[in-house]
Amino acid sequence: MTTVGELVQEAVDLMNSGAYERSVPPTAAAIDLTVRKLTEKDTFSELECSRFIKDNWSLITFMGMPRALPLELSIPFAFKKIMPSFNSLHGALEIVSLVVTETLKVRQMPTEFSFNSTGKFEIKKDKLLLPSGLVCGLLGSVIFHPTNKGEEIGEMYWISISDFKMFVSELFGRDDLAERIMRFYQE
Repeated sequence: MTTVGELVQEAVDLMNSGAYERSVPPTAAAIDLTVRKLTEKDTFSELECSRFIKDNWSLITFMGMPRALPLELSIPFAFKKIMPSFNSLHGALEIVSLVVTETLKVRQMPTEFSFNSTGKFEIKKDKLLLPSGLVCGLLGSVIFHPTNKGEEIGEMYWISISDFKMFVSELFGRDDLAERIMRFYQE
């Protein structure tokens, strides 16, 4: 069986090579495996997966899209599940949750989505472009989650959280470090 650490390692390798779309399936699988461990369930749950993303939203946005700009919600394709919640960042939470859950269903990132390098959501050529840092934020939600304490990854893998660059092997399950860094920037 594949471990969370192996999935994170695969996603980081793909992300570091610029293959953001290809890094989404192992990232989504790492989220799913984390949720299964957390809930002690053996099957995929779209609701639990969405709840995990919502519960970790501040870390995901801090790491993955700190400057994401508002998105108008006239989405030009078939995903009609995107209904912005009251007090959400213009539907961003719903979009990210949808990308992860749909990726888990079809085992690849849905073709209606792609990535850009601008750090914001954009609609171009009937595709919703996501901030490329989003994968890093999603990986952070897995890496720092206490459920994954004790996971293993190669020693030369690192991840950035704002100005801090750290080895992933030291971060599994260390939500205290993520919270400390976020507090540092809020003060």
